[in-house]
Amino acid sequence: MTSSPTYWEGRTAVVTGATKGIGRATAQVLAGLGSHVILHGRSADDADLLAASIRSAGGTATVALGDLRDAAMPTQLIRAALDATGRVDLLVNNAGANVFRGTLDASISDWNDCLNLDLRAVWLCAKAAAAVMAPGSAMVNITSNHANSTLPGIFPYNVAKAGVNALTQSLAIELAARGIRVNAVAPGYIDTPINEEYFSTFSDPAEARAAAEALHPLNRLGTSTEVAHAIEFLGDSSRSGFTTGTILTIDGGRSALLQDPARESEAER
Repeated sequence: MTSSPTYWEGRTAVVTGATKGIGRATAQVLAGLGSHVILHGRSADDADLLAASIRSAGGTATVALGDLRDAAMPTQLIRAALDATGRVDLLVNNAGANVFRGTLDASISDWNDCLNLDLRAVWLCAKAAAAVMAPGSAMVNITSNHANSTLPGIFPYNVAKAGVNALTQSLAIELAARGIRVNAVAPGYIDTPINEEYFSTFSDPAEARAAAEALHPLNRLGTSTEVAHAIEFLGDSSRSGFTTGTILTIDGGRSALLQDPARESEAER
């Protein structure tokens, strides 16, 4: 079942990290359904290209640039949405950075760089959005399967994403009385530009990709559009109105599979 063609018309969705991967697909899906999308990113060129593609397809979008590691930026982002349309109906907290270190090797700078973007910014964007959201609005946070179980050298990213899970539950409980729902999507291996770059670091990128695909019962990686449709569903109160405080895992069955540690380590090395 898909959204009513009219549900998103007249609504405004703020998507952080909207210029690539999951964020880009989400912005395109929401705009295609009639929402005005606030495109947050740090690259003016990438954001302008995305905005142009949305408008050429008949949608509407506003670009809002800035680094969410700056504690003032979340408030500025929500203000940009209000200036554009006067409302915020959906906040998609997608912006993040893959800071992968060992627990004993990570520096204070690594910790701050990761936690300030992957966790603190999610909290601050939620605070700013909640102040202006009407009943029936929603937030969807992008977390990770690494929040629940992880691999060596994924710190402090896994800590930040575990924090996003906990934050999602706290927000859901505290905002429920105001009619604002808060959920999260936890993607696994998704076919995004950042993973293409990762595979390219191997001597045989195709072999590395095949090994990653083999980790999943579905024997493939997920797509950004598949995640985007899950985000849109959770944002649509006409279809998911009784869902809040939920972490939806989208990982091709990987978290359900008992994996051979040696094989998994080889695939993710």
